[in-house]
Amino acid sequence: MGDLEKHAGLWDSRSEFIKIGISGGPLIIFNLTENGQGDSIIISPLSEFMSTSLSINKRILEYGYMGSIDSIPINSTNSLIIFYSSDGINQLIKQWGKTMQNIYSKTNKYRLNDLTINYLGYYTDNGAYYYYNTEPQMNYEQTIIKIKENLSIPIHYIQLDSWWYYKGLGDGVKEWKSRPEIFPDGLKGLSKKLNNISLVAHNRYWSSDTIYSNNYYFIIDKFNLKSLPIGNDSFWIDLFNQSSNQWNLILYEQDWMNHQTIDFIPLRQNKNLGRQWLISMGEAANLFNINIQYCMSLPRHALQSLEINRVTQARVSDDYYVHIVKKIPQWKIGITSMLANALGLAPFKDVFWSNQVEPGAPYKSTVKEILPDREILIATLSTGPVAFGDGINYVDIERIMRCCRQDGLILKPSEPLTMIDLLISDWALNKGIIQGELYSTKTMM
Repeated sequence: MGDLEKHAGLWDSRSEFIKIGISGGPLIIFNLTENGQGDSIIISPLSEFMSTSLSINKRILEYGYMGSIDSIPINSTNSLIIFYSSDGINQLIKQWGKTMQNIYSKTNKYRLNDLTINYLGYYTDNGAYYYYNTEPQMNYEQTIIKIKENLSIPIHYIQLDSWWYYKGLGDGVKEWKSRPEIFPDGLKGLSKKLNNISLVAHNRYWSSDTIYSNNYYFIIDKFNLKSLPIGNDSFWIDLFNQSSNQWNLILYEQDWMNHQTIDFIPLRQNKNLGRQWLISMGEAANLFNINIQYCMSLPRHALQSLEINRVTQARVSDDYYVHIVKKIPQWKIGITSMLANALGLAPFKDVFWSNQVEPGAPYKSTVKEILPDREILIATLSTGPVAFGDGINYVDIERIMRCCRQDGLILKPSEPLTMIDLLISDWALNKGIIQGELYSTKTMM
């Protein structure tokens, strides 16, 4: 998803634009008229989301279990769905998504009540001012406290990215615990000093030398230097119990999901391992009233979230860093948002700057946000989290406060903005080169 990868083209003898294999997802075939309406169908897995793949052979679509799976038990079933609409692509995806949610009894109550979706927040991830960067002569604890005390903006949560925990082999997570040089009083002490403001915490893939494998069952991939907890839900229960009760975690951000999936041999070989991983995480999060954000996810992860009500959101863009450093249009989420929202997930555009230039940021000296107003607008209309990541001295309060009430409640539409059907048609007709950006959304009282 950007994250939700997207590809388009003309259906011909090669159809090379179709994304197959473990990175592939639902396929839409359409024939639009000049007014943007027309026949369209979507083909997607209906079950076994984490172990099913698409391949194509001489224009023949083939869905089924991944060929890398070691064994498939007797009487196993695998199903797909073909859904038709004559109302255009946007309506097709909405109707298909509603059907999928109904089949899996997906509820939107956690999404609707997610504080990080409804209220303004602050992020420290890739692209933010304090990504592996602190205020001069301050540690991270002092910097985070200064952010909370000095900002005259009603932020309701702060996100802590990958800079705070212990990493092991392959740069994976060795221990999901704060390092003393980062937070001398630990996350429990930080939470108290922040007057118990809610926290969002980042996590990535587990390293092959994670300390948790001493007490819990982990499958180890020594070749890729990764591991995965499995077979015992007590790991996730203990992890979330500590974080929820001690330092007010309200959203768990599972990042690097594509690498945990693609670069982890056991997950490609075991039919049930992928589903067990995500289901166990979701069930434990539910016990402690914690919501989940999927990040760097594949379409299969978004589909699997149909069984996990606590997954309320997914990042549908590349890292903001890509945009401000390389001038790549990271903000273009009009297509990826369609799939996320259809599956009950609030689309997240990622962090943004509210100012053009912010000296002292940990990036190239030429780094610049060209259009801060556009960033804030897209984030607000996405219906997902709205979180800025400025340096303390560079926050444009007036700009940011246009997106919310005085108490920080985001003023968002009823549906996320998505690309109109005619431009999606042009995208395919021009061999996957998007001809422009024109989005629509609506608000229902």
